[in-house]
Amino acid sequence: MKSDLDRLLESIQHNTERKQRNSNKAASADPAHVASKNSVTKSNALARAYYRYGLVEKRIMETLVSQLHPLRMDNQFQEIELTALAYTQAFKVDVKHSYEHLEKAVTGLMKRVISVAGEGIEDDRVEFTLMARARYRKQQGKIICTFNPLVVPHLVGMSKQFTKYPLSQAVDFTSSYTWRFYELLMSWAKKKSETNGLIAGWLTVEVDELRSMLGVPKSYSWSKFESQILNMVQAELKEKANIHIDIERRKTSRKITHLHIRFIEDQQTQLPLEGEDTKQKKAA
Repeated sequence: MKSDLDRLLESIQHNTERKQRNSNKAASADPAHVASKNSVTKSNALARAYYRYGLVEKRIMETLVSQLHPLRMDNQFQEIELTALAYTQAFKVDVKHSYEHLEKAVTGLMKRVISVAGEGIEDDRVEFTLMARARYRKQQGKIICTFNPLVVPHLVGMSKQFTKYPLSQAVDFTSSYTWRFYELLMSWAKKKSETNGLIAGWLTVEVDELRSMLGVPKSYSWSKFESQILNMVQAELKEKANIHIDIERRKTSRKITHLHIRFIEDQQTQLPLEGEDTKQKKAA
């Protein structure tokens, strides 16, 4: 016969397990649940990190990030799964290609290096890999990943200086450059209480740093960077995310060294931004 103490301990254990249960994993068992309904949350430092993933790797990375449960105490050891079916539903990809994408992504997720700004005075940059382990199970049609414990603090438990956006906002992007640029804008966006509820903000960034954050090959000349990346990103974010971007080129001597970027949701909106002119310029 169970004692009062036994019943109390069982109750505590049950409540603890319930709180730690991964709700996204439970939701994925629901045929009606689509991964794109999740939100992606990460530190501003990680949003502004230096790295380069292809579009498939970026899709899988962010879908896995969106499934991390913020209440679990074992996130650093948590195995996150993504099935070919869930990938197909989220990104409208043929199931056959979904299997191929998951399999090919394993190597990239394990080997690509991410570089973030160091927290210590003597650490300019800190580098790490995204995953501690990644497995592809062909027969089951899924990838199973465990995040690098060093990355986890950039993904859960943050109370300030973090970036959050709905995964659904990015699923239609056709370039990983667009996705990365979108994340950068979200990390610099003003509080919506200051912008009438719209996504809006501005920043000034060195050209070389922006290239590093986007993972642009060093072999790209300015003209190639401008025509094949900046212009493409502006057009796609306007079309797919309804974000109007104005880019002002700033020179040091005769070289373009900095970009002043302003962005606002819905190009028809004339919203006065603090410290900025109310009239928008024509997009560069």
